[in-house]
Amino acid sequence: MPTQTFQNLPQEKKDKVLAAAINEFSVRNVEEAKFSNIAKDAAIPRGSIYQYFDSKDDLYVYVFQTLREWRREFKEPAFKYYKTSPFLEFFEHYYELDSEYLLRHQQHIDLGKVMYGHARGVSLGLILEIKMQYKDIFVIGIDYDKDHGRIRKDVNATVLADLCIHFMTDIFIFQNITDRMSMNSVKKHLAGTMEIIRQGVE
Repeated sequence: MPTQTFQNLPQEKKDKVLAAAINEFSVRNVEEAKFSNIAKDAAIPRGSIYQYFDSKDDLYVYVFQTLREWRREFKEPAFKYYKTSPFLEFFEHYYELDSEYLLRHQQHIDLGKVMYGHARGVSLGLILEIKMQYKDIFVIGIDYDKDHGRIRKDVNATVLADLCIHFMTDIFIFQNITDRMSMNSVKKHLAGTMEIIRQGVE
């Protein structure tokens, strides 16, 4: 995580370092990324980076957690459907907002593709952390629906949650195979997939 020296910087300078780090990690994994590239892009002395972060892993985690927080805030409106509406309705809104955010922020998609293509070390740890966060939210919502008769009692909540988690990462796969991905195509794919899921759990 950032050192106190970094925390004490003016916000403008912190933003420059963050933007430069996002640029670097969007094209290179943690092992290949270079502090020198980040320092050059941020227009700061290379030695300053070592005063701000103890390691590339620390900087990478900081970048990841910052982007995740921005993404989480964008998806927050979906939670008005959490437990107040069927879980699958909540999930549709949640996925749509998540996709909309990612399509507006290409670098986040690029960073995700690099992360999933280099699933080891700190990258793997963060991927597993994401999955556990999703799983906690999804399993609770699914179990709630089972208790209220919205989802069949015999449906395995963990398996359904895992299916939704895999679906959440599909956007990185789609972006790898097409340059024409749009919100309309995402919604069409989502509607078809949710219909299949509903037929199996309701």
